[in-house]
Amino acid sequence: MTDIMRVLRVMFSPTEVFEEQREKPAWVLPWLIISVMLVAIGLVMAPYQERAMELAIAARGGQAVPESARAIGKVTAMVGAPIFLLLAGLVSAFVMWVVLLATGAQVRFKGLFSVAIFASVMGVVQAVLTSVALRMRGGPESVTSLADMRVSLGLDLLLSSESTISGFLRGLLGGIGPISIWGLAITAIGVATLEKQPKGAAWTAATASFVVMLVVAALLQGMSGA
Repeated sequence: MTDIMRVLRVMFSPTEVFEEQREKPAWVLPWLIISVMLVAIGLVMAPYQERAMELAIAARGGQAVPESARAIGKVTAMVGAPIFLLLAGLVSAFVMWVVLLATGAQVRFKGLFSVAIFASVMGVVQAVLTSVALRMRGGPESVTSLADMRVSLGLDLLLSSESTISGFLRGLLGGIGPISIWGLAITAIGVATLEKQPKGAAWTAATASFVVMLVVAALLQGMSGA
């Protein structure tokens, strides 16, 4: 229960949460807890994901999705969320580790990895908001394009409905919003607290990681055609 509360508290009291584990940074249980949350939300979102899959296949002139493919898709989503979370945390921690080492700082990779995992709880917040927004719009039949699966609070909201910018640029703008900035702040505070780094260095490392992950996410969105 303590670990679950830490995962929730880090959104509002990051300094206290990271101070509690300065000697022994934790990542396994937080990763498992956040993974379970993402999988649970994924199960709720499954009908919408299936609808999006059908639209994507139809757009390419394909046939209806067989039940076996639907089942495989659900299993893949359940396994994929924890793996993706783990890989994203490793990449984020590696970027921060390289940036801080370049400044001559002595930091623990495990500590940075712990910070990255805890900060990823904001992805759960985004997933919850997306799920709520889709349900408010209606059932899966309300999804008429892949773009309907994307619920953004980012700068892409400033674009007009007739905007024809690429999916990559739209992804970049969409990735800059209150939730992602909140996650950036948690990361910077975590680096400063857990690894005892100056605020300037902590924010530099956190921002570098943020930019890298933002570009990767935008590339994936661009390739998906959403």
